[in-house]
Amino acid sequence: MLRSVTSLLAVASDERSLLQKVCAAVVDVAGYRCAWVGYLDPGQGALRAVAVWGSGRLADGRLDVVAVGGPSLAAALKTKVHLPVLDGSPACTRLPGAGGGPLAIIPLRNDSKPLGALLVQEGGTSALDEAELALLHEAGRILAYGIAALRSAAERARAEAELARIDRARRTLSAANRTLVRASAEQALLDELCRVCVEEGGYRDAWVAYLRHDEDKSVEVMAQFGVERAYLESLRCSWGPGASGRGAVGKAIRSGQPSVGRHIAEDPDLAPWRDEALRRGIAAVSAFPLRVDGAIIGTLGLHAADPDAFDAAEEALLSELADDLAFGIETLRTRARSREAEAAIKRLAEHDALTGLPNRWRLRKRLEDEIAAAKRTHRPLALLMLGIDQFQEVNETLGYEHGDRVLSEIAARLAGVEGDCEHIARMGEAEFAILLPDGDAASASRTARQILTTLLEPVEVGDVLLDAGGSIGIAVFPGHGTEPDVLIRRANVAMHQAREQGHGMALYTGGRDQECARRLALIGDLHRAIERNELRLYCQPKVRIAGGETCGAEALVRWDHPRLGLIQPGEFIALAERTGLIGPLTDWVMRAAFRQGYMWRDAGVRVPLAVNVSARDLRDPRLVERVSNLMATWGGEPDAVQFELTESALMHDPQGCLESMRRLKDLGIKLFIDDFGTGYSSLAYLQKFPVDAIKIDQSFVRDMLADTDSAVIVRSTIDLAHDLALEVVAEGVEDRLRWDLLAEEGCDIAQGYFVSEPFPADTYLAWRADAAAARVAG
Repeated sequence: MLRSVTSLLAVASDERSLLQKVCAAVVDVAGYRCAWVGYLDPGQGALRAVAVWGSGRLADGRLDVVAVGGPSLAAALKTKVHLPVLDGSPACTRLPGAGGGPLAIIPLRNDSKPLGALLVQEGGTSALDEAELALLHEAGRILAYGIAALRSAAERARAEAELARIDRARRTLSAANRTLVRASAEQALLDELCRVCVEEGGYRDAWVAYLRHDEDKSVEVMAQFGVERAYLESLRCSWGPGASGRGAVGKAIRSGQPSVGRHIAEDPDLAPWRDEALRRGIAAVSAFPLRVDGAIIGTLGLHAADPDAFDAAEEALLSELADDLAFGIETLRTRARSREAEAAIKRLAEHDALTGLPNRWRLRKRLEDEIAAAKRTHRPLALLMLGIDQFQEVNETLGYEHGDRVLSEIAARLAGVEGDCEHIARMGEAEFAILLPDGDAASASRTARQILTTLLEPVEVGDVLLDAGGSIGIAVFPGHGTEPDVLIRRANVAMHQAREQGHGMALYTGGRDQECARRLALIGDLHRAIERNELRLYCQPKVRIAGGETCGAEALVRWDHPRLGLIQPGEFIALAERTGLIGPLTDWVMRAAFRQGYMWRDAGVRVPLAVNVSARDLRDPRLVERVSNLMATWGGEPDAVQFELTESALMHDPQGCLESMRRLKDLGIKLFIDDFGTGYSSLAYLQKFPVDAIKIDQSFVRDMLADTDSAVIVRSTIDLAHDLALEVVAEGVEDRLRWDLLAEEGCDIAQGYFVSEPFPADTYLAWRADAAAARVAG
């Protein structure tokens, strides 16, 4: 028996298994009826069974060490049951009652500390002799030694495991600190720290989640390692009070304290995630809050395969790790804010605050670098200078806020043409520069044309449409200069030359370096002329070809400048369109026309007076209101005033003009399409437009005698208009030959020098009387 016990002890690795096998050896090898091992419960004075083998009352549990209200071992042994356990001496007694028998009580002690007792029941009735009892005592001593040895080994294993976990945490902390020192970006820090936790710390997986301030109080997985993001997202963790917020992550966020070592298999709050976690080999989970700038922003989460992972020492180190991570995040964010502030300061110093484009200083530095590179590689470059025409007038008329919106829109359009905003700069209040590396004169001219085309579309500012037209000057390296300031100055000179000549763009030619002030002066003068009523209303009569009677007149405007004399309409009207003064100019003409119509009616003459309306006026939502107010002010029938709308203006925005035209027709006003044949209008739109007549452009009428194509256009236009029940007015009728040919073609009305040249409207009655007298004399 002793040999068997010793052999079992030599191979034992588990205490409970050893006890069971020793009991079996006592019965099966030594031939006893039953062997029973019990441990002493501290403070209870009773034995707790831990192993039993054999048969009889001791084996089947009918005698219990702590039985209540019935036969018990304690009652049977009375006071002797305590003696072997306390003093270490074996004892022998008998089990009471039928089926009893000799019972050996062998104490189990570890040094002076009692562990419990080995109870051995003899199969016969004779008592155990001294030799047999001594043999059992020796077996008990060997067993007690084995128990102590196994417990010592287990304790060492636990200590080693604890040291390993602490070492793991220390390695993780050390590697994480190295990561923190080297980190330059927040996302990279999170990714690397998760990797460190798994690869160097030995955890099953690691992840970082940031809380969201949404309705569900959800969290967003920012980084992970050792586990797929889809699994973490499928957990649907929350930091709210509901079931999804009772996990480690939610608890750590809400409490601001670590949620450590929660056993997946045992924690009832983890039930929603248990099955999948156990399937993945996850036994324990911990989450550590991340506090940045005094507020919890998320957690560092760790999964472990060992359910007993995350002891107190490891928790302290991992909490330190989470604090270090939070410090790293805070530091990186502080650095990022600092870099952003530095970049903002630099940007403010080098870029325009309104448009975001580089400013003059930045453009000059860029131009300096590009010139240096061009000199090394012997290549050209071009500089375009764009000036927004009469922009100061926009500020003066509409205010700086509207002007700023115009500039922002122009900057966006330039970016659409050039692409690289670093090649565009705002040089002054209404001036932009465009740098073209490798650009020559030809490519610079093409780019300038693209820009001018882009600026043709008016800029909508509130309820006002402003022309965004501009002038572009071009200077090219090395032909026009080899220094930044020289190129900038000469591109600027070319820009003013383009503005003065009205060509839109100009290449520097080495001419004047100063802009002619005449055109700029005209802008302010025109504004004052409108306000001070310095313009003059002229008119040119229209006559019916069939009968020769006057049927109307076209209202024209003339400007007799106090210093410059008579300025041609083509010059100041174009100036008004580019500067946004076309609206006030149209208002002046309408007021003057309505007033003149009233004066004619007062003299007993009813003659419709036609006013030209621009595309800008048609898109002005206040146009109909202004016309209604004038009709109410001056009275008369609606047909006293007509409106002439150029075909090109209508086709620029046919849908936008259509609504205004319908509202004007609702007032009873007749509408004419002016300069017909030059705007490429379609028949579909001609049918849609609520017009009463079309005016054939004078270029076709002028050339109809010498140019077959012009004659065909005139004849086709007349036929088309009549088919659509529209009257036809021919402009530019200069002589009898054209008059007669138009009469043959069936044209309705003629206007031109053959009828009369334009004259002041206040002399119309005298002209009418003279014309009537001439018809009588003829």
